[in-house]
Amino acid sequence: MKDISLEMELLRAYDAHADAIFRHCYFKTGERELAQDMTQDVFLKAWSYMQQKHQILNMRAFLYRLADNLVIDWYRKRKATSLDTLVDAGFEPADIDHKVEEQAEASLALAKLRELGEDDQKLITWRFVEDLSPREIGDILDQSENVVSVRIHRALKKLKSLLQ
Repeated sequence: MKDISLEMELLRAYDAHADAIFRHCYFKTGERELAQDMTQDVFLKAWSYMQQKHQILNMRAFLYRLADNLVIDWYRKRKATSLDTLVDAGFEPADIDHKVEEQAEASLALAKLRELGEDDQKLITWRFVEDLSPREIGDILDQSENVVSVRIHRALKKLKSLLQ
């Protein structure tokens, strides 16, 4: 008889909180199917906990705590997996120094880019950040592909002189 009241309590909790738990998991992970699985796991864990005769004082808080723990576990597994993937792909700790140098150079280039005129900034941004071809930029500016290529070359030349 006691299990029926536990079951009813869990069903009431599910009706009241399942959507919110799903949204919480989805917001944290950005993956719909994963959030659905996590929501299901939250209620399975709650059921198991309730069957062990543990008292839950605040069901909503308890469910959110379970959901947070599942999200944390997922991130830990994901991080370990991505580190293993890096090692398998031949990642070397020395690569970090190279990445830091690249990021520093990119930051400097962006700072110097702001010193160029607005037209030159747009050309470089369109070409190298947004990866538009000279033809596409020409269509935007209503200019020929050759004119755009020359303008990009000149803008790069100005940027290089600012970097030296």
